Amino acid sequence: MIGPPRHPGEEMPVFKSNAVRSCVELHEIELNRFHETWEAFRASGTPLPETDDPSYQSADHLGGHVFRSARSYLTWIGECVKRPVTDLDSDTDPVSIAHKSRAFVDAVLEAWRRQLALLEDTALAPVTYKSRWGEDYNIEQMLEHAVVHPMRHRIQLERLMAQRAPSPKA
Repeated sequence: MIGPPRHPGEEMPVFKSNAVRSCVELHEIELNRFHETWEAFRASGTPLPETDDPSYQSADHLGGHVFRSARSYLTWIGECVKRPVTDLDSDTDPVSIAHKSRAFVDAVLEAWRRQLALLEDTALAPVTYKSRWGEDYNIEQMLEHAVVHPMRHRIQLERLMAQRAPSPKA
């Protein structure tokens, strides 16, 4: 989002809220950084930690979880502000989403720009809504959560790859 649009001919929307625009830009940076790191992680053969969490069954499950979550945060915000987001791939299978990750991510990020450009500062707080995992969030908190989610998983993958890398010989 910072700089020219990702695709030729794509116009940059005008945002009604600078706070929203900043979160959208940060989310785009972090989701793209996660995607790059996730691809490197998949190529490295580094194993994920053993856990009962279904998002950690494989690298594809984890990637699909992060990409699907980016869509889910947007659709949750749309529901809260009574502007449902219905024009995105509705696939819920994380492995399927992972296999089409670049196209999926590009479509979700474009929808973030298009849908959230209309949000005004007054929609951000103080009203809270139940998140899909049962916690109360206002819109601004969910935007911030959406920025941090791919960041946390990226850092986790970077650490796993660094732990696996052979140490330099002295």
